[in-house]
Amino acid sequence: MYKNILLPTDGLGKCAYGTCHGVLLAKELNAKITAVHVTGKLTAREILNIYQPATLTGSSGGKKAQEDMAQVEEARKELGAKALESAERMCTEVGVACETVQITEKSPEEGILKVAREKGCDLIFISTHGNPGVMGSLFGTLATKIMTQSKYAVLTHYCGGPS
Repeated sequence: MYKNILLPTDGLGKCAYGTCHGVLLAKELNAKITAVHVTGKLTAREILNIYQPATLTGSSGGKKAQEDMAQVEEARKELGAKALESAERMCTEVGVACETVQITEKSPEEGILKVAREKGCDLIFISTHGNPGVMGSLFGTLATKIMTQSKYAVLTHYCGGPS
């Protein structure tokens, strides 16, 4: 039925449990996993924290801010690499083929849908906390955005509350 399951992962908290369920589903279906981690663009708040007026004063302020920005971006890439390593390890343990993709996009939903299209995925397996909070209630959760924008089948998995 499904041969290439896209498995978005952030590798954090309780949703690592969701990754495990996606891998087990792939094993039962004899499908491949395409694990993806989308590193979103830095938010305005993150950029403002780096480029504080106090940091920019003096001749070396701009250079320091650029170094800080590079450190933040590198830390985010390392987090993504760890999340993908975890998914790949789970796949290896149960004998499921796994391809990993780490990309940077404007938003996680854009990245997830882009990878699904480019890698020929036929199912997106996404975990949700089930607790949208104020922002999720106002603007929609990632799972909701994927379900409403996807041209592919989407299976949501409740991973047990906020992580």
